[in-house]
Amino acid sequence: MKSGKKKSKNRIPLIVLVLISVGYVMLYFIDGALFHKSIGKFSALLVQIAPFLVIIFFIMFLNFWFLNPELIKKYLGKQSGFKGYGLAILSGIISVGSVYVWYPLLKDLRNSGMSDKLTAIFIYNRAIKLHLLPLMILYFGIKFTVILSIEMILFSFIIGFIVEKFSLSKVQ
Repeated sequence: MKSGKKKSKNRIPLIVLVLISVGYVMLYFIDGALFHKSIGKFSALLVQIAPFLVIIFFIMFLNFWFLNPELIKKYLGKQSGFKGYGLAILSGIISVGSVYVWYPLLKDLRNSGMSDKLTAIFIYNRAIKLHLLPLMILYFGIKFTVILSIEMILFSFIIGFIVEKFSLSKVQ
């Protein structure tokens, strides 16, 4: 029974790929101009995110090479304590690029023992962008920027605890 669920779960990406491909083929025959415009936008997006994908895949390679599940559980697992919170917050703040290119790495880390709470904290803290803080200070002032950044960090804990409470994941 368990293996049957695993097999059907692994087919989902393939089914989505087939459906998208069929949709594009249909679009080609229905409206060729829209098809070419869509392919052009997709290509532009792919070129834009490709450097980030390469960086993330390199980080994933290093993750598989150097990190083992016990190390991840120690620093990012349920029992990681303040080290885990600090690492999730800091890495969320300094991470760059689109969040969806980080999803494969975060999935691998979760599979190796990263808690759902710290995953949520990482993703939430990505909203704080170091390179945009000077511009934010220019437009809104230092007091507003500091208060907002602190509130975002504090609320990331709340979001993390909510995600952990309602998560169906059995990552230990």
